[in-house]
Amino acid sequence: MRLITFFSLLFISTLILYGSPKTISVSSTKEFKKGNDTLIVYVDVPGLTSSDKYTIRVRSAATKNKWVAVFAHYTYNRAAELGGKSVPMINNGNKLLSTTVYHYQKFTSGWSHTYGNIEMSPNSPVEVEISAKNGFEIGGKDFYKAAAHPSQRVLKQPIVEKGKIYFTIDKPAQIVIDINGQMDDFNKALDDKSPNQDYVAHTVSLFANPVMQKPSIGERGVFVVEPGTQPTTDPSKYTTLYFKPGVHDIGRNFKVYPGKKYFIPGDAIVYGSFNNLGLPSVGGLQSGENIKIFGLGTISGARIQHPSYENEADVNGKEYKTITIDNAMNTEVQGVCIVDPANHSVNLNSWGGRPDRTQKVTFARWVKVISWRANGDGIGSAAVVEDCFIRTADDCSYVKGDRRRCTFWKDANAAVFHMAGIYTDFPIVIEDCDVIYNRTRGVLVGGVFVQRAEGEAKQRTVNVTVRNFRISDPRSNMPTFNLYSKDGRGTGSSFSGITFQNVTISHPIVGGRKQVLKGCVEVPWNGGIVFDNVIIAGKKLTNLNDFETNEYVSDISFLN
Repeated sequence: MRLITFFSLLFISTLILYGSPKTISVSSTKEFKKGNDTLIVYVDVPGLTSSDKYTIRVRSAATKNKWVAVFAHYTYNRAAELGGKSVPMINNGNKLLSTTVYHYQKFTSGWSHTYGNIEMSPNSPVEVEISAKNGFEIGGKDFYKAAAHPSQRVLKQPIVEKGKIYFTIDKPAQIVIDINGQMDDFNKALDDKSPNQDYVAHTVSLFANPVMQKPSIGERGVFVVEPGTQPTTDPSKYTTLYFKPGVHDIGRNFKVYPGKKYFIPGDAIVYGSFNNLGLPSVGGLQSGENIKIFGLGTISGARIQHPSYENEADVNGKEYKTITIDNAMNTEVQGVCIVDPANHSVNLNSWGGRPDRTQKVTFARWVKVISWRANGDGIGSAAVVEDCFIRTADDCSYVKGDRRRCTFWKDANAAVFHMAGIYTDFPIVIEDCDVIYNRTRGVLVGGVFVQRAEGEAKQRTVNVTVRNFRISDPRSNMPTFNLYSKDGRGTGSSFSGITFQNVTISHPIVGGRKQVLKGCVEVPWNGGIVFDNVIIAGKKLTNLNDFETNEYVSDISFLN
């Protein structure tokens, strides 16, 4: 009965938020060109209601300096509308305690994120306007200040004129605009002293993407999926499955096949999850080989609940994850926005269980993740993750492959980088990334780089370089380095072979907490960790004085 209630509430709330389907318009995407300057704007998702908080507009030389509205998507934490009280999990018919509402974090209940997508040429300035919709205010005030994150990705920093925000970009980037300091000046775990913890943050982003090569309707091998219809499940009928503009619902567990592409344009949203679980090899291809899921559309898990609330055989919840591809080889997820995943967002589990040591075989590029639930982790085991935006209430990513030019935001729990499963037989580079918010609701086991007494109980030799990495959160209550090999739950790994180079932590941890590096008699941290030009609040790290540490830590190197 409780599950029926869950789906009833979800269905009703979806109708309220998104409305009933509308007639598909051919004008939901607009393309503007001037010489080599291209600007593509997604102005509508037919059948989907836009954000009730913000409007987004852009203009450039390609639009003849005329403003063009960008469709403002809207995703939010549904804990309150689903009752606001903890709901027991189900395991083989048994009810287990939970601190969440169907895995939605109560801590961020009601929080929302508005976002819009464009495509643009590099070195072609685009001006962006963000304004309030229907009298929306933040903190009971009109917009009076704004900041862009990451700030170095913006050509002209935001200004506020007559209650509207303006900024300029000149290259593709994932940009968050904090308005009235609702995130920069305020950390709910530290600053909200109200009895009901009722602070709600409504944030906004512009996702400016490179111009993407797309399939064409009518092209050989392209099978078109009309909104409101189910896609074909026969892979012999297509090379590319093309979801037309509008609203689609494919349900949980939609199968993707080797050698096939799945295209979701920026004026489409697909509710459901994609995977290749249980599929055999086909025509000499591994079951996860040569698969591509791409486009600038949205894949939403809002109509799927977390597996812990269903008494199902899939105990690992793989089919509940937004994208899961096992035995992946030359497989890529590109451009899509993944919102409200029921479980993990992107799992590309490569052939043999790990990236090939001589070539990178799984890729996530320009993917955006906005996740509100526990276990709604970001991008997992892809070998290469580039130019992605990852906002989660739980773990953002894992040290299992290269990560470049990514932006991370952690709201409530766990790690930006979970480190327990680092591969030991090939080098990993994490570079030119930004952590704009590193927050927790009060559980002291998270941070940016986190080893939390998990994995093999021994010191493991790895080859990891973290360089040109920035943590800019002004109100963080979590360490950047939270590394320990033993806690009350047990004993795990320590590591040798990690270099942190040119890492800038702009602000100290609020409340006076220190970084953490602790070993134990069974598993010490005994050499092989290098801090090379690590800056904390303007001060170069030269020793362990900024750390909580113990006698089981030795031979740590500090350079420059």
